[in-house]
Amino acid sequence: MKNIFLLTIGLLALSACVSNNTVQTVEIEDFDLSCSQLRDQLTELGVKFEEAEGDSGVTAKNVAFGIFFWPGIVANEWQAGKNENSINKRIEHLTNLYVGKCVNQKSESND
Repeated sequence: MKNIFLLTIGLLALSACVSNNTVQTVEIEDFDLSCSQLRDQLTELGVKFEEAEGDSGVTAKNVAFGIFFWPGIVANEWQAGKNENSINKRIEHLTNLYVGKCVNQKSESND
């Protein structure tokens, strides 16, 4: 009975972990994306960022870890921060591409 209880607690703790959702900053095909595809990618990254942001702070996952295994809070916060940072870097990269390809192109054609 004790083993089943410990197994259940262990499985709950593992299921409460923030998953590794880091994204690669630069992808080869980024430079071939059209302006609308860049906008779509940026929109998707905004959604991903909000999800990653929702994994940090006072969450059900962190509360569960606080009750059963407090070091898990630190691990969750670290992973959530890592996810947010990778998404921010990708957003910055795609924004720079968009400005260079789409915004500057429009302003040159207006001259």
